[in-house]
Amino acid sequence: MQLSQAEIIQQSQQKYLISGTVDFSTVPELMRRAKDFLKSTGKPVTGQAAVEKVLIDLSKITDCNSAGLALMLEMVKHARSNNIELHFENLPDTLLTIAKAYGVENEIRDIC
Repeated sequence: MQLSQAEIIQQSQQKYLISGTVDFSTVPELMRRAKDFLKSTGKPVTGQAAVEKVLIDLSKITDCNSAGLALMLEMVKHARSNNIELHFENLPDTLLTIAKAYGVENEIRDIC
């Protein structure tokens, strides 16, 4: 049995690409890496601090399951706590379908 592989690649200062299979075996490492870059990108929330903007491109995800949605929602949570405006682009249909099933489609659409 071959292990799933996925990665987050920094494309520019504020743009990242997630590629590969996003499932229960890959999400823990993806989340660790995402927390690291969100922490280093963001600014502490104090008064009217400037909001950083980060774009996550999901176009290279080859396969995903509900763990992918959990990853996105956790990234949003950490982005907010680090004063980051997080946007996702090229959301796979599978993730949108799962978001609808769990009733969080509006949360995903608000951040896309």
